[in-house]
Amino acid sequence: MDENSAVNREFWDEIAPHHAGSDYYAIERFVASPDSLGLIEKSELGDVAGRSICHLQCHLGLDSLSLARLGADVTGVDFSGASLRIARELCERTRLPARFVESDVLTAAATLQTEYDIVFTTRGVLMWIGDLAGWADNCLRLLRPGGTFYLLDIHPLGMAVEQTGSGLRLASSYFGGGAPSITEEDASYAVSGVGLTHRETREWIHPVGEVVTALAGAGLVIEFLHEHPDDGYAPTTLSATADVAGVPELPALFSIRAHRPG
Repeated sequence: MDENSAVNREFWDEIAPHHAGSDYYAIERFVASPDSLGLIEKSELGDVAGRSICHLQCHLGLDSLSLARLGADVTGVDFSGASLRIARELCERTRLPARFVESDVLTAAATLQTEYDIVFTTRGVLMWIGDLAGWADNCLRLLRPGGTFYLLDIHPLGMAVEQTGSGLRLASSYFGGGAPSITEEDASYAVSGVGLTHRETREWIHPVGEVVTALAGAGLVIEFLHEHPDDGYAPTTLSATADVAGVPELPALFSIRAHRPG
């Protein structure tokens, strides 16, 4: 694991229990009714009953267990051991069958040494990956021939702009630039002011074209690329544009489905 991933893992290990206790994740509500998937991923992924799924960057495992509830054979993967301990506790509490494996996403194929029907990864994932080509190669290697890859993520435009009192302002280049953006906050998208010791995170902006090119370069066949306005499920920087009548919408999310030839 490189230095950037190690720094990010320290943050995620420390923030995980705070996320588990947050209103954002609403763990008790999830245990009572295990369904954390949004309408976009449900409609685009289709029926998963009887399919083997590798859920990359699964964090607390809510989506993994939601897929298991729909009848899938799910393996959740994350580099944060603290996150996975919570995921395994939820697995026991919900009595849903799922397996959770600790691994960096860039070594997941070597760690798991298994091919799956579906590789699934959603909402806030690519910003944590510096090596997009390595990520795409692992996604391919985790799929059986004919298997499906599915990504739903925050649109990179939402990472390049910020909200101001008068609207949106371009805060950084949409095209990233290779080096990570380094921030230090006692907060995440779910909680704030929790007294974190490890506050530093390192994030990347990957333009949509770069993502598609990496997947195609790894050997995946692209089936669709969709751009979506905010769906109200996991708000992004661009969410406000969807709530004001008469204001043109910007893409807040994008999704890609592809398959491994064979």
